[in-house]
Amino acid sequence: MTKITQPRIKENIQPSKKKQANKNDDLKLNSKMYFSLLAFQLLNLLTLVLQFNLIYLLFAISVLVLQFIVHFKMFRKTTSIKHQPANFYVAPKILPSWLILLLAISGSVGIAVAGQTLGLLLSMIHLLCFAYSLKMFEIPSRKDLYQLVVLGIFVATSSLIFIQSIYFSLAVIILVLGNFLILINLFAPTIALSAQAKLLAKLSLYSIPLAVILFVGFPKLSPFWQVPNVESAKVGLSDSVKIGDIAQLALSDELAFRVSFQNSNPEHAQLYWRAMVLDDFDGVTWRQSIREKGQQNNQSYGSATLAHAKSTAGIEISGIGLSYQVIAEPSFQSWLFALDFATSEQGNIGQRNDFSLFYRGIISQTLSYQVTSFPKAILAPTLTDETRAMNLVLATDNNPKLLAKGQKLRKKYRNDSQLINHVLTDFNQENYFYTLQPPRLNNNSLDEFYFDTRAGFCEHYASTFTYLMRAAGIPARMVVGYLGGEFNPNGNYLSVYQRNAHAWSEVWLPGRGWQRVDPTAAVDPERVESGFSRNLIQEYDNLSSGFFSMQPLRAMWWYKQLKMQIDAIDYQWTRWVIGYTGQKQSRVMAELLASLKQGKNLVYSLLILIGIALLVYVYKLMKVKVKPDDKIKTLYLKTLTLLAQHKLVKVRSMTAQQFADFVDTTRPELSKNFAIISNGFTQLAYQNFDEISKQERHIQLIKLQSSFRHLRMQLWLAKFGIR
Repeated sequence: MTKITQPRIKENIQPSKKKQANKNDDLKLNSKMYFSLLAFQLLNLLTLVLQFNLIYLLFAISVLVLQFIVHFKMFRKTTSIKHQPANFYVAPKILPSWLILLLAISGSVGIAVAGQTLGLLLSMIHLLCFAYSLKMFEIPSRKDLYQLVVLGIFVATSSLIFIQSIYFSLAVIILVLGNFLILINLFAPTIALSAQAKLLAKLSLYSIPLAVILFVGFPKLSPFWQVPNVESAKVGLSDSVKIGDIAQLALSDELAFRVSFQNSNPEHAQLYWRAMVLDDFDGVTWRQSIREKGQQNNQSYGSATLAHAKSTAGIEISGIGLSYQVIAEPSFQSWLFALDFATSEQGNIGQRNDFSLFYRGIISQTLSYQVTSFPKAILAPTLTDETRAMNLVLATDNNPKLLAKGQKLRKKYRNDSQLINHVLTDFNQENYFYTLQPPRLNNNSLDEFYFDTRAGFCEHYASTFTYLMRAAGIPARMVVGYLGGEFNPNGNYLSVYQRNAHAWSEVWLPGRGWQRVDPTAAVDPERVESGFSRNLIQEYDNLSSGFFSMQPLRAMWWYKQLKMQIDAIDYQWTRWVIGYTGQKQSRVMAELLASLKQGKNLVYSLLILIGIALLVYVYKLMKVKVKPDDKIKTLYLKTLTLLAQHKLVKVRSMTAQQFADFVDTTRPELSKNFAIISNGFTQLAYQNFDEISKQERHIQLIKLQSSFRHLRMQLWLAKFGIR
């Protein structure tokens, strides 16, 4: 009977021991750690909040709220239990495992289905964040906590794909360091927060040289994903312009691009930044021609290099080139901005048949490119029959009065230049007004604007002028881009904003090619010569004013200076760090290798490395590690010096305990903090201090340092009679 029952007893006992062991191995954290994890999960996800789909955003918020409620209840429960050490408890099982598995599968399927709209990159971002949200429900062991923190770090750093300004980057770096601080707290919970932060700062400093080496030398590979070309994400100019579109864009303070010239900056009136040419007009909207648009989709345009321009019959290069660097903000479009006539040696930049530059892809991140422009170049000295016909097409049904006006001018002026000057003179001398608030036009009628309202913005005048030229038999087209910019002397660069958006005309003249004609210069010369005129500035202020408007603040001198300095710092960061592309890296590494091949430079490099190694070695030899007991002695002597300054002098004949009694009698309010310091020193001097573990000594030192700070504060307050 015994032989039969004994194995059964073992079978019953063994599982219970295993179960008990697993229960003891569960990860226990205090409420402070749990709330820190929730807080950092919120902050990590906030860095990507603009990229999230609404459904996931609601899911993430629900998860955080649910987690907070449950852990708050656990916090109240543990605080009510006596002898519970620092509110440590195992993470509660909020959702059953089958439900978490079901959420994981359904969420992954949902992200895959939405991937056609989101694109590959945003789908991966959503999958990462979805896993991050679910992982908070399961952290039974240390490795799960590590995975949770690492996921949070990946989420935070993923936001740098979309926003790369220096200030946002610094915020993300601080957030990442905060995530690492959680791990340090887990490894060494008894160390004070200041000591943990100090350790983290030291480790971060050690990693900087390696990070710099990897940044400079590690190959920069192009990503295999592309940010989706979402229509709602597009900013700035569009490839179709209706009357009034640019006037609305002129109210935007959003940055479009920044430019730094290699030599001197051109005059404001010369800063016509071409973006695209619109030569198809249906009477309401200007668009790119069907031929140009089809080629754009296929990206079959030619190269933008100077050699290609010189070999092309459509361009006659003359004069000295103007070199500059452009840093374009993400627009989710493909066109670039440059002065006429623009060339670029970068392989990812092409040139359309209308002489506009474009990027071979979508500008989803800050893009830096180098341009050389030739202002005196002749664009298309000869015009093909197809191009001529395309730039003479009119929708005769929409603006009959303007059509008749153009035909009448053609009969009166046989010379194209005289006809153009006549139209510009009418704009200048008649009662035409330049305004951000033009009257509404029925069906965007150019007839109504030219003959009746006579008030409009740049696209009104450019559209009307182009239509008149076509009606008079002169090939003409409308160009959209930006005019001018704001110079920042702190960084020596030009900032061009969306409010600088502009439209002008180009007419083709025999022997002179395409010539820029800006009717705005005839109506409001100040707009072209120096920027917004006084009337436009007043209109802009009126339209931008409101209860939450910052216009009064923006007008202050100190605000302008501070903003320029902040922008200048961000520009240098964008230029040297964000603008450090793979092409620039290849050039830098080639120059470095070429210089190392020269024996002299190689010797200098070796000497520098040997010198750095010697300095590090000498520093380690000279560095004397101060033991905790030495620090306690130093702290006690420092305390005696502090008390002596306040007429509490320790006589040599006094022992440490006698002086502690003296302080207790003379200044009893100081007794508590001083007694802690004195007892620590006494323990060191008269007891076996070596029996105390290193960790306990470190904890005691932190306690003594805290008492010293409190004692110093008490004495400082006593100076002012505050007890």
